[in-house]
Amino acid sequence: MLRQKAKELSTDPAFKASLGWYQNWKRRHSVSFRAKTTLAQRLPDDMEEKVVQFHRFVIAARQRVGYPLSCIFNMDETPMRFELPSSRSLEFTGSRTVAVKTCGAEKRSFTVALAVAADGTKLPPKVIFKGVRTPRDLVILNSLRVSFHKKGWMDESGVKEWIRQCLPRTRNHEQSLLVWDSFRAHLTDDVKAALTQRKIDVAVIPGGLTPVLQPLDKCLNKPFKDSIRRKYLAWMISGPFEYTPSGKKKAPTRNLVLRWVNEAWREIPAEMVMKSFRTCGISNALDGTEDDELYNEEGQEIDDDEDEFETESEGESDADGE
Repeated sequence: MLRQKAKELSTDPAFKASLGWYQNWKRRHSVSFRAKTTLAQRLPDDMEEKVVQFHRFVIAARQRVGYPLSCIFNMDETPMRFELPSSRSLEFTGSRTVAVKTCGAEKRSFTVALAVAADGTKLPPKVIFKGVRTPRDLVILNSLRVSFHKKGWMDESGVKEWIRQCLPRTRNHEQSLLVWDSFRAHLTDDVKAALTQRKIDVAVIPGGLTPVLQPLDKCLNKPFKDSIRRKYLAWMISGPFEYTPSGKKKAPTRNLVLRWVNEAWREIPAEMVMKSFRTCGISNALDGTEDDELYNEEGQEIDDDEDEFETESEGESDADGE
């Protein structure tokens, strides 16, 4: 409404009252926008100040080093379940209870570490299952990286392994920029040393601001999970299934889950990846010509699955920058 009014009052026919202009106007006049939404309730009170500081840090780093878009990365660990049943089902009107069929493994979890580059490149997903050793019958696709952890979580050792396995080495040892959240395993001395050895600079998203500043969290995790849920629901309808000796349907196997992860990640288009960085203000043209894409609300949704079960990735600090 404010943007529409500004456009009406302007005497400049070329004035568009873009979203980038609107955000800059709010910063200039110290105006905050309050909305009674789940997203607003989860964001810190000093959000705008921290967002500006983060953007200044990223812009200064880009101006100093000149990273190509292929060397600007974002990584995020996202919790997953072996079963993703729909929360809704057809039932007769007036029924007091609504049953949703599952195989009984809806609380069985694992972790997927996703990573992307600002030029649209998708890095190999790293899947972390619960366990201590790799089963002999596990089929690992070339496009995936798989490991086992006693709790199915990412920890410091897992982060260092991800750096070795998934983060590409740049041509001519160019400097890179890695944007990620303030999960405590991202901030250990050993992880910092591993990144420094690879000439990888780090921009740490302030705690509580990943829905606004993290490309994966803002734009990509949800369509990725939605795709896996669709594949699970299709499997629940048509199988093929395996059964226990008592005739009970078994939950999806690790091999089937890995196939779903691989297919869902391949379905994410490169243009969506590139746009996710621009809407978070990370890869926009430094001359300001792409500021209209900043804070684009399209696809900005809170993924409630993130809070469905605890993972070690929940340990965040209030750090920003490095």
